[in-house]
Amino acid sequence: MKTVLLTFIIGFSTGYFSLEAYILLSRKERSRVQTLLGLTCVMWAVFLVKDLLAFIPGGNTQQMLEHISVADGWMSVAFAAVLFEITMPGWVKTWRILLMMLPLAVFTAVYIVSPTKPVLDAYLLFVSLFGLAIFFVGYIKAVKYMRFLRNNYSNIDNIDISWINNIYLLIFFVQCFWLIISLLKEPCLDMIYYIFAVITWRMIIAHCSGLVPVDIYKNDNEMEEIKETKQQERTYPFAGTLERLIEEKELYLNPTLSIADLSKLIGTNRTYLSTYFNTVLKETFYDDINKQRIERMSIPLMTAHPEYTFDYIASQSGFNSLSTFRRAFQKYAGMTPGQYLNSVTDKK
Repeated sequence: MKTVLLTFIIGFSTGYFSLEAYILLSRKERSRVQTLLGLTCVMWAVFLVKDLLAFIPGGNTQQMLEHISVADGWMSVAFAAVLFEITMPGWVKTWRILLMMLPLAVFTAVYIVSPTKPVLDAYLLFVSLFGLAIFFVGYIKAVKYMRFLRNNYSNIDNIDISWINNIYLLIFFVQCFWLIISLLKEPCLDMIYYIFAVITWRMIIAHCSGLVPVDIYKNDNEMEEIKETKQQERTYPFAGTLERLIEEKELYLNPTLSIADLSKLIGTNRTYLSTYFNTVLKETFYDDINKQRIERMSIPLMTAHPEYTFDYIASQSGFNSLSTFRRAFQKYAGMTPGQYLNSVTDKK
């Protein structure tokens, strides 16, 4: 019974990844991440077909299962490519992928020549450590990427990758599970592994469907200009003028306002202005603009017109979506817009 159910799950997973690959790669206009996801789905489909070999007559042998484990280790490169491309747009290059494949190729070649348990154990250990490296490096890069977005954009709906933290946890879980099933060869664990693999990649594909990549390294020259003046006393000649300009021209009502827009208006560079927000105003550009949207427009509208919908209030306040408005309001007031409105109504 276990064998039949496992075969069904592998077949279902193969069909799922084949369908996702077709949908992603058949798009005329697709991002680099979507292309990588499509190719990854192709790899998964091929590798799952390979797993079915263990169920043919005479195929369920210890040697066959070990061969499958060695082949499965190559999927770690797919994980790395997709996650690094999400957190560092443009990172994936042919030479980098080949470089990641090199140690796997060496281990595989050694195993082919000497298919012994010590070699297999060493290979599994390497793949596990490689997976941990992907996890930690990717997580650090994701934090840096999100910090950049919040320092430079007031609308991050289509570029936000904060969801990737949950993905990293899932991938870490899947990698640990892969190591366990490679050692124990238990069908029930295999089923769980395939199910979680499908769930993980479905979440990644869903989040990346409208994701717009941002190159956070394109302003390296500007960063160098700031570094050159780090020994000098920092002064901000635009202090006060900036705040007055934002208030008088109601720039916060622009849902696509970026720090680059502000830097052009006041005649400074983007990085220097971002530093001002973080060191003087003690807030990221994203949080500061959202706070002004709430203080100067959202709360006055909610107080004067409790009959207005939150969707209308959000759009009038410069928020690009209702969900962003709710998150920003919760962070600012410590309560949801509905709770705040009820508290104002009760006081009246």
